[in-house]
Amino acid sequence: MATAGKVGAVLVQTSDAPIAFLDEPMTANADRTRYTITDATKRYWNRYADFVVEVDGTPITSGYFIEYAGGVVVFEEALEVGEVVTVSGEYVQVEQLAGFFNWSLSVNNKTIDVTAYESGEWEEFVLATKNFTVNAEKYWYVDKTFPTLVGQDVVIVCYTNFGAPKTRFEGWATLGQVDINSPVNEIINERLSLTGKDGIYYRAG
Repeated sequence: MATAGKVGAVLVQTSDAPIAFLDEPMTANADRTRYTITDATKRYWNRYADFVVEVDGTPITSGYFIEYAGGVVVFEEALEVGEVVTVSGEYVQVEQLAGFFNWSLSVNNKTIDVTAYESGEWEEFVLATKNFTVNAEKYWYVDKTFPTLVGQDVVIVCYTNFGAPKTRFEGWATLGQVDINSPVNEIINERLSLTGKDGIYYRAG
């Protein structure tokens, strides 16, 4: 899948240490499968911390996965009406390092060839792993910010509209490459290449 957009932002963790939170309430979607931390200031979670998800006060250990960028718990099966979900863990404080004016997103599925004699004339493949990459362009400023961040984890936010709410893709990624393009008599641009750490998630608000 490839998706192109117009504007975006790179968010970096501030110098503050991750902050623990306990039994934070979560808000369900209409299907009661996706629960987002209610306090929007705590929605970027520390990927390396331990998290405890509770339903009606009882910790659960399976049947869900976590979207760390956005503070979302996704259940494999819908919960019952009235069940209360809370979460404990750590969040990080982020700040916008820069914006960009063009971006492209690619989500890739890696497959493994399992073709055998029994396959007949058709090749067979199984899905192994997924990843995503983002390439973005921004105007260059007279600083050394992005080259010094190569190899570090950031939050990448790619917007798909200019209205409200701002629909977007977001996820944790590693800044892998920075290219500075300086044509004569033109604006100097930077090109950023990032590789996803977990998933890339669509947000609508």
